[in-house]
Amino acid sequence: MSGASAMEARAGNDQHVSLGTDVELDGSGSTGNGTLTYNWTEGGTLLSDQASFIRKFSIGTHTIKLTVSNVTNTDTDTVVVRVNHPPIADAGDDRVILPDTDIKLDASGSKDIDGSIASYKWTEDGAELSTRKSFNKIFDAGRHDITLVVTDDFGDTGEDTLEILVNCAPIADAGPDVTVPEGTMIHFNASNSSDPDGNTLYYKWKEDGGGILNLAQSFDMVLPVGTHSITLTLTDGYGATATDRVAIEVTAVDQKPPIADAGSDQTVLVGTAVMLDASGSTDPDGEIVKYEWLEGSYVLNESMVFEHIFPKGVRHITLVVTDNDGASGTDDVMVTTRSSMDMPEADAGADREALEGTEIILDASRSSGENLTYQWILNGTTISEAQTFYHLFDPGTYIVTLSVTDEYECTDTDEVSVAITTPAVGSGVNHIPAIPEVSRTRGLGSYILVALLVLVLAGIVFMRRRSATGSTGTTYGYNYKEYTPPPDMTGGKAGKAGKAGKAGKAGKAGKTDSKPATKTTTKPNAKPNTGIAPPGPKPVPVQPKVMVKVKVLDSASRTPISGAVVQTRSITRKTDAAGEAMFALDRGGQHTVIVSGIPNLYAGRTVSVEGDKGTILLSSAVRPDQEQDAKLRSVRGAFENRYREVSGYDRCIPNFYRSVAQRLIEYVRGMTAIQFIGGNVGPKEVTDRMISVIESVCTELSEIMVSKRNIDLYARSRAGTENSAGCNASQINYDRLSDLVSSPSGFVSATSPKVEQALLEIDREITSRTRNMSVIPITGVWSIAKSLLADRSGDDLEHAIRILIADTLLKYAKEMYENPEIVKRLKQGIL
Repeated sequence: MSGASAMEARAGNDQHVSLGTDVELDGSGSTGNGTLTYNWTEGGTLLSDQASFIRKFSIGTHTIKLTVSNVTNTDTDTVVVRVNHPPIADAGDDRVILPDTDIKLDASGSKDIDGSIASYKWTEDGAELSTRKSFNKIFDAGRHDITLVVTDDFGDTGEDTLEILVNCAPIADAGPDVTVPEGTMIHFNASNSSDPDGNTLYYKWKEDGGGILNLAQSFDMVLPVGTHSITLTLTDGYGATATDRVAIEVTAVDQKPPIADAGSDQTVLVGTAVMLDASGSTDPDGEIVKYEWLEGSYVLNESMVFEHIFPKGVRHITLVVTDNDGASGTDDVMVTTRSSMDMPEADAGADREALEGTEIILDASRSSGENLTYQWILNGTTISEAQTFYHLFDPGTYIVTLSVTDEYECTDTDEVSVAITTPAVGSGVNHIPAIPEVSRTRGLGSYILVALLVLVLAGIVFMRRRSATGSTGTTYGYNYKEYTPPPDMTGGKAGKAGKAGKAGKAGKAGKTDSKPATKTTTKPNAKPNTGIAPPGPKPVPVQPKVMVKVKVLDSASRTPISGAVVQTRSITRKTDAAGEAMFALDRGGQHTVIVSGIPNLYAGRTVSVEGDKGTILLSSAVRPDQEQDAKLRSVRGAFENRYREVSGYDRCIPNFYRSVAQRLIEYVRGMTAIQFIGGNVGPKEVTDRMISVIESVCTELSEIMVSKRNIDLYARSRAGTENSAGCNASQINYDRLSDLVSSPSGFVSATSPKVEQALLEIDREITSRTRNMSVIPITGVWSIAKSLLADRSGDDLEHAIRILIADTLLKYAKEMYENPEIVKRLKQGIL
């Protein structure tokens, strides 16, 4: 445009700036008549309506349009603002290296999006190391923070920092080689090991060709006779390792275990105190230093002699004595607490005589005792476990033994003689004479004649049997289905004449093994022998059936047991998932039900069921064997010895550690068969592996408990020890044990990620809480859990058990920070 009235917009020169620079855009050089208006826009966005303004622009190229107007004219101009993208520096990943390592530092990962990198600069603490893109250097031991600065062609810079840790490997010291006699508790100690950088060390003791012995700095254990090569492996927090070996020679000695004497079995009435006395126990080559009275896994008492009132029932008590060499011996004593002293008395009923084909009833209803169970034995074989039953004997004479047992496991026996005879011709039994074979050539008439003869003879026999009332000869006993035992009119067995020496069964005196094979009874007003056989058994009416439901449960947890084999009469069923089996049985009366035991899990049981349902409780057979029990007691004893070292100080935290060890040991002792139903691994294998892990955990926990740092902290509260009764770990439940034994590999896959996540979360929680209280954190339990999770050795079962125990320890680590007594000591700076 030209002339004074010409309108011209002038937006200024294009600009190239760094990110964050204030850019001034000035349109005041624009010309035109009158009053001018200004509009700065980018795209459709108004940036300003002033002649000039200042603004920061984002990275990239911005085209800004200036529009200048007066009343009559308008003109536009554009200006380009380019904001430079700074270069991106990449010094590489942080490194942990060993001393004398020639490491290459490389900035080739650096870049500039809208240009090029013009220069590189590597520095450490302000000192220049290199101006090359990459270079090699050997760093001294320690931590090095390296800074890389890159500059682009516009002059903008980018920065990145690299951390290089020159980590020295730890120095392992497993201690000197030793030779010890058999049974010696060997102390393994790696306390002379060290780390030049002061890093935390992790320990692993492993026997050549065997498994991991322990994960603690020091521990005690007994090794079998022989030469043992033990390797100590140290690992610092950055993965550097060192190893050392120690040789242990264990020589055989003639060591004799102590002899436990729990005394004689005792029977008392309810409410009577029972004295259990181990004073008869001896040790041939030393002295007894420890007594333990156990009922199952529960410790009743640890005194040589004590008194105890037992509830009604039978108790099997085990005495365990330990001598000064660590050897142990056991003895069992049975304590029966009865509601009365009436012992069971078996009564098998009168001797029986009958003809061949007669079904004999054997009846024990006159037996006496509390909650009896029955067993009828013939030639060493049990033929029934019912109180009353029917049996068909072949011809001959039999002695059947009845054994009755009361709820206190007391037993009595009685015998009954059963004589079965075959009737002979002329002995009062009618026989249809044999019909001579008729020649087939004699025609139809002969066959008709024979048939008529048979009918006539059958009629004669029928009429004679109707009129027969008895015989003056041998009298036979008959046993019908409708038979009801006669009431005991004498109140004893005096009426059982013929069983020599058992009149009244007073004191069982005179009871002999000899019995008459047969018995003759004379009936009053007997009719003369007519030679006609006695009447046969009456027809047995068909009994209506009823559906009987048998439920099989674990006696401890009342959990249904599936897959148990249940039998009654000739019917066999397996329990379903609800632990139930159904039977169609005769209505009324009792039914003998036999539940077969499950190998290594449950013992079998036989009970009587009345009505249409019954519940059978099976006792778990899962419990530590003698060797496992001894191992658990050894673990417990070793921990108790370490606990005594700090029991004179404030006991809160030591009590918690102690209860953690006790809970882990109780967990092994408390496992029952119900957790192993349908499992792929057996109780013994799981128990062995679990004891091994728990022993390592308890050893490491005891070392933490008695560490010098912790003892110094306990001592701060010694003068005014506060309440420590609440410093206990909670019980462990068995919710996931079934999953573990069902599929160890599946348990690892499903549980490991969750426990690893819990490890991180609890670590953050511990750090946060202790930071808020400005105290040193308690990380002992947490660190043991971390070590267990880091150990990937062994098979899936070992790995699964370590995860299970680690998860339990993490819960205990959290409990410590939720326990008010422990928190109180934390706030005081007292652990």
